Amino acid sequence: MKAGKMLDDSYKTIESRCTAEIKVNRSKFIANAFNIKSLKEAEEAVSGIKKTFFDARHHPYAYVLNDGNVFRYNDDGEPGGSSGKPIYDAINKYGLKDVIVVVTRYFGGIKLGVGGLKRAYFESAEECLKLCKIIEIVITKAVILRFPYAYINHVMRYLEREGIRVSGNNSGENAELVCEVRLSKLSTLETDLWDITKGNITTEMSV
Repeated sequence: MKAGKMLDDSYKTIESRCTAEIKVNRSKFIANAFNIKSLKEAEEAVSGIKKTFFDARHHPYAYVLNDGNVFRYNDDGEPGGSSGKPIYDAINKYGLKDVIVVVTRYFGGIKLGVGGLKRAYFESAEECLKLCKIIEIVITKAVILRFPYAYINHVMRYLEREGIRVSGNNSGENAELVCEVRLSKLSTLETDLWDITKGNITTEMSV
């Protein structure tokens, strides 16, 4: 097994949907934040909000996906740069990924101007994200370890010390463990276990 350069192996996201509402000069801004994993889920979130608040004209949104660092923001008919980008800025303020925030606006009769809209959309998105429980997602790779049983106690102690979870056990004549290893530990795993087992181990990325 050869590990490449060290990559970011964790990111922050929200645990579940959150909602917040603010009023600015009689206009009502309703922000909804969702945890998403794909472009399809982002589209479904926007579509669902538009159905729920069908009598509102504008539903600007922004999302950021961890996979490929894909992001997008949309003003949905509001003046250019007045809504989608401020929502995106609110997401970035918290350093979140796999998140979409959709903000629905009900016009209250008083025009806010582009500057007023920017502040209102940012504030509504930020207030919503403040209410969310933020969690850390650790990115792991499945690695298969094969070694003689004579080293099982030494290997298990190492895995426990490093916080590496054993997700499968396919042992037969020799020990064979499937482990979930965070990316930042891949570069040292093989070397450490080679030393522990005196070279009597093979490591393989699980497909």
